[in-house]
Amino acid sequence: MVQYFALLSILCVSGGSLGTTTSPQQQNATKIKESCEKSILGHGFPGIPGSNGMPGMPGAPGPQGPQGSQGMPGPRGDRGREGPPGKSGSTGIKGMKGERGFVGIKGQQGIVGNQGRKGDKGEKGESPKASQASVVPQTNWKQCVWKSTSDADNGKIKDCSFKKQQSNSALRVSFQGTLRLYSHRKCSRWYFKFNGNECSGPMTIEAVVYSFWPSGSIPDLHYHRSFEGYCENIPQGAVRVELWVGQCSGYTLGDAYTGWNSVSRIMIEEVSRPQS
Repeated sequence: MVQYFALLSILCVSGGSLGTTTSPQQQNATKIKESCEKSILGHGFPGIPGSNGMPGMPGAPGPQGPQGSQGMPGPRGDRGREGPPGKSGSTGIKGMKGERGFVGIKGQQGIVGNQGRKGDKGEKGESPKASQASVVPQTNWKQCVWKSTSDADNGKIKDCSFKKQQSNSALRVSFQGTLRLYSHRKCSRWYFKFNGNECSGPMTIEAVVYSFWPSGSIPDLHYHRSFEGYCENIPQGAVRVELWVGQCSGYTLGDAYTGWNSVSRIMIEEVSRPQS
């Protein structure tokens, strides 16, 4: 660069002494010389260029470019380590009951085994009288059946005789039949007697029917009814079981009817004494 300015200075000095003949080229060189001299006298020689400055701050990021195409899949990585077991899940809902399966085929009869050895001789049993006093035969029962009606409001309807074999046993009695009460604000009571007395061991055996119709008419309704119970403390021997009807305690005697268009029955059974 210094050499350039030195050459420029030489040209400016020697620009007008290239020849003696005045020609258009010489005239133009003279003008260049004058211009160079004026420039040097006015501004001086150009200075030496300075060193490069520091780099500027990075510019703002440009807008995001379009997404490129998907690259090729990389190789499959190695299997990671097995993690710890998770917590136990909650109990699931109970499933629906399945359908009943088919009945299996009946199996073949097995082979009969050999006869076993004879057992040891047993101890001597109780006498027949002692056994009879503690065990009640399962067949000691009776029923009295009839198909007739009774419009009695108060009194005995039917009786049935029975032979009680043990003194410490109990009698189970029941009635099955049709009963009716044709009344308003009245009550009738059906009950059993044993040899003329109601049961006292432990309490009476009875059924009560009460009728209350607030309207003017009184329906005439016949229902099949049943009642039963156990009676204790009855002596051994002949027992007369009786079905009675009468007045309820604290109420007016009603218009009763027993046995309408159906069979009625009294059932009696001797059973073992109850547990304590």
